Formats: sequence, structure tokens, C-alpha cells
Amino acid sequence: MDHKRPKPSELPELLPGIQNFDKLRKKNALYVDKTKFFPMLLKKGVVVFCARPRRFGKSLTVSALDAFFSGRKDLFQRLAALEFMNSRRFTPKPVIRLDLSEADDCETRDDLEEAIRSCLRVNAKRHKVSLRGNRCLTAFSNLLEDVHDATSQKIVLLIDEYDSPVISLIQRELTYDPKLVEQTRNFMRSFYSKIKSSDEYLDFVFITGISKFSRMGVFSPLNNLVDISLDSDFAAFMGLTQKELEINFAPYIKSTAKQLRLSEKELLEHIRDYYDGFSFDGRTRVYNPFSALLFFEDREFNNYWMESGSNGLIRKFLLDKKLTVEEFSGLRVSKNFARMPGEIGATPPEGFLFQAGYLTLRKGSDGSYTLDYPNFEVRTALSALFMENLYSSERMAAAAAAELDQYMAAGDVPNIVVIFMSLYSGLSSQDHREAVSVKMDEDVLTGMALEQAEKRRGLSEPNSALSFLEALRLKKGENFYRSVLQACLWSIGADVRPEASKNLGQADMDVRYKDQDYIIEMKIAKDSPAALKSAQAGLTQIRSRKYGGASKNPILISLAVDLEERNIGACIFVKNGQTYVLDSQDLLRLREPPAEKAD
Repeated sequence: MDHKRPKPSELPELLPGIQNFDKLRKKNALYVDKTKFFPMLLKKGVVVFCARPRRFGKSLTVSALDAFFSGRKDLFQRLAALEFMNSRRFTPKPVIRLDLSEADDCETRDDLEEAIRSCLRVNAKRHKVSLRGNRCLTAFSNLLEDVHDATSQKIVLLIDEYDSPVISLIQRELTYDPKLVEQTRNFMRSFYSKIKSSDEYLDFVFITGISKFSRMGVFSPLNNLVDISLDSDFAAFMGLTQKELEINFAPYIKSTAKQLRLSEKELLEHIRDYYDGFSFDGRTRVYNPFSALLFFEDREFNNYWMESGSNGLIRKFLLDKKLTVEEFSGLRVSKNFARMPGEIGATPPEGFLFQAGYLTLRKGSDGSYTLDYPNFEVRTALSALFMENLYSSERMAAAAAAELDQYMAAGDVPNIVVIFMSLYSGLSSQDHREAVSVKMDEDVLTGMALEQAEKRRGLSEPNSALSFLEALRLKKGENFYRSVLQACLWSIGADVRPEASKNLGQADMDVRYKDQDYIIEMKIAKDSPAALKSAQAGLTQIRSRKYGGASKNPILISLAVDLEERNIGACIFVKNGQTYVLDSQDLLRLREPPAEKAD
């Protein structure tokens, strides 16, 4: 990333890629003070675990904890932890710090052991002891014992990216080796069990990583482990609160607002929409610090978090599980949902995406939890991955997105619909079949169960099982085809409010893109003749219920999907007061490439 723009001299230096606390403090770079949490950790227990998504400041936190427990008071001037460090309650301790991201990309079990032995050697040298033992596990146990004996003190053990050796293997798309993954997992389980057997040498242990997968071996042997991942007292332990952002970045907010020709209030609203919204207790909202720092460095709204990591695993996960982007937003989950460790192959999709940081918690007034995308950045980027799956390549998806951007900004509805049709053409036959398949138990289709279900759904012919199933099939298809368009629009950064509440009902999609508003209604039809009628009914619904009443000169679009053709069979839209009708033949002509001119 090229940062050529000069910054005014009064602004503190930003170092978004630096995870070394010592270096940040000595350079007098911007550091948001999180050290008030350090003494609080000691009250939680001897072994403390905290999971956070990638790029959330875990490594910087571990580096700062290293300096804290080592008694580096020179680095804590004007920081909250200094008061505790100056008190009688504080005694510096020998620190052993292991960054297991250094064990990434190991091709064999021997590679893994040697990578970890290298980490152990660095710590042995730091404390001026020899690393004893030919086997890695023995060397780890011996290191803890020898440092304890050499210093006559119990040790603080800090483990950063505890799950990295396994996660890095799973993320390999082309060289994924299940046997190596299991070997690595077993080895790491044995490695972490040494913490329990070395308890007499340890004063405090802090472990952090991205996930909380139970079979990683941390949670079963360490029965005294305290998980603060969802602890409300530590909800802002990593990440930036709104107050922290506004105070620490005040000069940047002022200069950036001026440069982008926005008021400071408008700028803060945009930043909040893009990068705020992660929550680890369901209520406290925090920014991803990496994205916030890079935004103020670049002064452009980009998807920094997604661009900073490998997304192959997530893209493959979406494809394998047949997932849409819409289905998780607002999904209700139990209070223990995020506390229950799962496995990559066994945890439900929402559990996997939550642990990876793509979904976050929202807490209702009744104490219940729902899932949501943290912010615009994550939702847009995940939608882009979904689109890459539909188009089978990143290049094709990018080309379609560029075209859609142009057409949406210009209000060019016919070409917008052509893009939508190309999306549906990219769906597999299985996708289309599953989109409208309905499977129900026989007892649901009989007697009062069927009658009550029909009444709740407002279906016609209350005693007709056939009409009931057909209505369910059409409703399911409508939800699926709408979700595809929604992901498409989200992927280019459109503000899409699905089923936006209106006075007289809900529009399927209320869309704002740049300076243009759209109201989109989706209908499903059995065949081509029915498609045009369905599109007409959709436009009537938009008008009679005044869906576009709150928007500024919106373009009204009614689309009908023809289930026989498995694509859009009709479109009626209203632009600047003029109504346009596109039937199946019109749409077919639009999709045909222009004829080549004769010489």
C-alpha cells in the first residue's frame, strides 16, 4: 500500500503494521492506552484466555504485557498501568513469550517442532539458560523449570496466536493435508498439556488467538483456565471504542474531514458505518484498530481488514456449505452460543463465521443474542467473496462489479437487470433446485397443523396441502433469489436495507447507491406467462403501499423470476415518472451480444 500523502507535522505518527510495544513507545507513535486492563487480568485467575479476530491488536497486547510484567516502567509513562506498577502490589516477573505464528507454513511435523524450538531458544537466551532436551516437548518443560530455578521466581507465560499452526494448515487451498492437520493438532495438544504439568513454575499465563476450537488442546487439560473472550469487563480490551477513537485521533479527524470536504460529524458517521460494530459482549461496540489506523493513513474508505489476510478458506466455506450472505443477519442464538467450543468441520456455519470475526453479537433488551455483520467493511467484503463463487473467479466478479457500479450510478436499469441475469445463470442446477425444494414431515401436512400453518402465513385455500406446499416453495425461492441480488449489491458497497419497514408494509430491498435511490420488489412465477403478471403485481404493491415515499425520486423496480427458465422472466420499472416494461423477449434481446458489423 502506497502512502505518499504527507501528513501535517502536528499529527502523531501512525504505525499500523507495528506490533512491538517497545518500538511504538520509543518512536512516540500513537498508542491507544489499554493498560488499565492489565492489573484486571491478574484478578481473573492464573490461566487466562482471550479470543479475538485477526488484526485486532492481539500481538501488540502480548508485547505490551511482556513489558508490563517485566517491569519496564520507562515504556508506561503517562499510561494507566504505571500507577499499579509503582505500587507495592506489583513485582516484576521473568517472562517467557511464545509467538506461534512463527510456526506457520510448516510442511512436516519436524518443521513444526523446529519452529517452536526456535521460539524456545530465543527465550532461553533471554534468560541466559541453556535449552535442554532433544524433543520439543521436553525442551519446553525444561525451559520453564530452568528459568524458574535461575531467577528464583515464578514465571509469566504469554502465548500469542496459539491456534496459528493449525489454522495456517487449514487455510491452504491447494495443499490441504488432513493427516498433517491432525498430526499438528495432536502435537499442539501435547505441547499445551505441559502448561498444566509445569504449574508449580508459573505465576500467570495469558493465551490468545483467533478461534476457540476445543480440540486444540488448551481447554481440556487446563481446567483452571478462565475465558474472558465474552466477559463484559473486557469487551473493550482490544479494539477501539467510539470515545477512544474521537480522543486519540482528534487531529486526524479534523484534518481528514477537511481533506474529504465533510463536517467532522459526517466523517465520524461514515467511519462508524464502515469500521465500528464488533462486539464481544453484545453491547459494547468497538472498531477494528487495523482498519481505523489505515483509514487515517490513507484517508480513503477501503476494505483494509479483508485485504490484509487470506480469504480462501472463507470463500471455500461459503461455497461448500451453500451459504448466502443474507441468512445470518439477525439470526437468533443462545446465550451460550459463543462460549461452546466447536470444530472447523463440525461447528455450524454461524459458529465458524463468528469465531473468524465475520459475524458479531448483538444483545436484545430481553437478554437474548442475535448475530449481525459488524460493519459495512466486513459485509461488503464477504459479499464480494460470495460473488467470486458465483462467477467462479475473482477476475470475472471484479469485471461484473465494475459494470454494475457504472450502471447503478447512472440508473441504467436494463443493464442492471442484465448483470442480475448473468448472476442467476452462474448458479448451478443444484442451487436452483434447492432454492425451491420444500421438505416437511407428514404430520405437519395434515389436520390442524396444516390449517394453523396456512392461517399464520396467510395462504389461500386453507385445506389444500398442494397450495400450501406451492406457496412455501415460491416463498423459499423468492428469499433465495433476493439474497443473491442483495449480496451482489452489497459487494459493490451499496446501502441495502432488506425488507425495509414502511408504513404500509416492507419493500424487499430499499437500496441507495451514491446519489440514486432504488426500491426493488421480487416476485416468483411458475413460468414465462406468469412472470409478467407477477412483475405487474409487484409494481402495484410498491405503489399502493408507497414503498418509495421516503426516498428522493427513487427508481422503482419489480422483478419476476421464471422458475422454468431459472432466471428473471420480466421486469417493470419506473424512472422519472415513466413506466417501462421488459418481458421475456425484451430481456433475451438485452442479453444477446451486439451483432458484428459487416465489412
